[in-house]
Amino acid sequence: MKKLLICITAFALLSCDVEEEIANLLGDGTVKADINGQTKTFTFGPNSVAAAITSSDSGPTTVYAFGMGASSDGVSNNSETTSIAVTLIMDNPNVIVAGATFTYPDDLLGGSYSYEDENGSTTIDAESNTSATLHISAVDVAGERISGTFSYVAIDEDTNVTYIVSNGSFNNIPFYIN
Repeated sequence: MKKLLICITAFALLSCDVEEEIANLLGDGTVKADINGQTKTFTFGPNSVAAAITSSDSGPTTVYAFGMGASSDGVSNNSETTSIAVTLIMDNPNVIVAGATFTYPDDLLGGSYSYEDENGSTTIDAESNTSATLHISAVDVAGERISGTFSYVAIDEDTNVTYIVSNGSFNNIPFYIN
């Protein structure tokens, strides 16, 4: 019985250390924005928050995309899901630096907002095509973290409802370069 108790205690202590180590590696990044005046906060862990630069060849040209997104739940059935995202299309990934600002229509920048209630009866799928701004305030490539601010206006084409995503910020979220 003592051996079983020692094994269970060791496992419990090891599990706590593993959880702490994972939390330290992944960080405590947050994404926050006002959606039509209602503040929504996404915290890494219970929500998905991340940013990445990806590339794709388009003939002789390589096109790069910077994307930042956050989503609540979406994993379990019968759960409310909200997501917001900002995407920038660019020809050089080196423009993602601290102090850089991008604005639609001068830059190929857009945002999206989607929502589905727990029953699936209310669905919103809005995309930005009128205005968007993205500002990068900090980039830590080695530490794989990025911070900045954003805002955009998104329209759900099915309902013609406008969603103003303002006061957006992403702080110390995971950042990957593919």
